[in-house]
Amino acid sequence: MNLQQLTEKAELIITDLKDNGRFPKENNGIDYKLKLNIAKTKNPLENFLLNFAKDILSFANSDGGMLLLGIDEDSKTGIHTDTGLDKENLDLLKQIDLNDVTQKFEKIAKIGISVDLQIFQISTRKFYYLLIEKSSQILVPINDFSELKIKKGAIYYRASSKNEHANKSTTDFNRFLQIKANEKSKEFMEIWSKLLPEMVDINPREVLILNPAQNKVYGFNSKEKTLSGSDIEIDKTQNGVFNIILNAISAGEIGKITTTEGKPIYKIVGEIQNVREHIMLSNLHKEIQRLSKYKFSSGQLKQVMFNLDWVKNPKFNAVNPTNGNISSKFEKFIWIETTDKFSNRTKVYFSEEAVTELLKTVDDESKHKEIFGKLLSLKASA
Repeated sequence: MNLQQLTEKAELIITDLKDNGRFPKENNGIDYKLKLNIAKTKNPLENFLLNFAKDILSFANSDGGMLLLGIDEDSKTGIHTDTGLDKENLDLLKQIDLNDVTQKFEKIAKIGISVDLQIFQISTRKFYYLLIEKSSQILVPINDFSELKIKKGAIYYRASSKNEHANKSTTDFNRFLQIKANEKSKEFMEIWSKLLPEMVDINPREVLILNPAQNKVYGFNSKEKTLSGSDIEIDKTQNGVFNIILNAISAGEIGKITTTEGKPIYKIVGEIQNVREHIMLSNLHKEIQRLSKYKFSSGQLKQVMFNLDWVKNPKFNAVNPTNGNISSKFEKFIWIETTDKFSNRTKVYFSEEAVTELLKTVDDESKHKEIFGKLLSLKASA
């Protein structure tokens, strides 16, 4: 949990304490401490770390959590005592600079931590709560800190309402790894459920993500129990299986491919782009010029397209064409693709069939005067 979530949770707990006298039981996210053990020879920061360093490491390596100071829970009866903090404790906590705490943990584990320390009051009694945010990385002490009861290389985490040493034994470490694996699975599911509400009903282990641009497939590796990616050959031709699926989606036929319960067997997410083999205008001009017996410009080639009703304007732009200039009736030969999503850049492309169709018209001398207003010049080779 992050600090904002922990703050909201702490405020709810405090409100319930004030209004109803209800205390949540100690668990993996909540701990109580009646008072600090204060050494007269230590400064406030040193005393703070003596009391809370291991707790901070444990909560940060778990899901985050909070310490409620000035309250005690009897481990046998579960009864809570809320006597509040005395003046010595309150004076010490007032002197704590959280920036100093963060810097100290950068020396302990080479990673900063996010904590918050706030005072609150119930009747005339004063308390503090200490919030520890979940760390995105595992905090591992780089040295022994005997005074803080912290060992070099030890991984501390919160489990069964107490601080545990994760790598004390193989069994303990496997337990810790399973907890972290479950957290990652939960985080993965939360991310997907926000993107696609329907993912809540789908096991994330059954989801495959295709990346045709790089010929990659991503999904759950059941052998290694991880999310991983691997290379895959994706046939991106017009009659390839990938385009067949995309065409089924575009035609609204995706629902026909379902399980017996009526749920789609697969779901493709993302921008559906045209992956047809295509030719740019400049290359189209070169190819037809090579095959034709006449000499002509790219502007004259556009006039042929205008004559065939492929375009509404013989002076159309091949990049970012005016809306409606390209006829959708002839998408077998000519169409528009978005080449940059952010700038909305579009471009006109042509199929291989367009070469044959345009060449036939260019080489028909009887149509030259109608299309160009004159006869085209023959190439020297012709």
